[in-house]
Amino acid sequence: PDSGLTGVVHLGPQCPVENSKEPCDDRAAPRVTVIVSDQIPGEAYVAGAEIARTTTAADGTFTVALAPGQYVVTAEAGMSCELIDARVARGTYAEVDVPCDTGIR
Repeated sequence: PDSGLTGVVHLGPQCPVENSKEPCDDRAAPRVTVIVSDQIPGEAYVAGAEIARTTTAADGTFTVALAPGQYVVTAEAGMSCELIDARVARGTYAEVDVPCDTGIR
C-alpha cells in the first residue's frame, strides 16, 4: 500500500530526578516490537485484532505499510507503553509517537 504508519518509540523517564538545570530526556527504544491493531469502532485507545508487527531501528523509528483505516499502536518496551490511536488516510503515512514507561521514579 501507499499508506501506513511511521513513528518513534521512546523510553522515559531516564532519571529519578529531573529539573531545568539537569534535564533528562527520554531515549529512543531500539529494536523493540511495535504492534498495530484494529481500533474497535467507537472506542478510543482500545485495540482489536492485531494487524501487523514490526521492529524499531537503532534510533527507535519504525515504518509499517497499512491500508487506510483506524488503528491502535503500542510497543513492547520498558514496563508499559501507551496505546495510541492513529488514522491512516489513503496515500499518506500517519506519524505516531509511542511513549513507554521505564518505571524510574
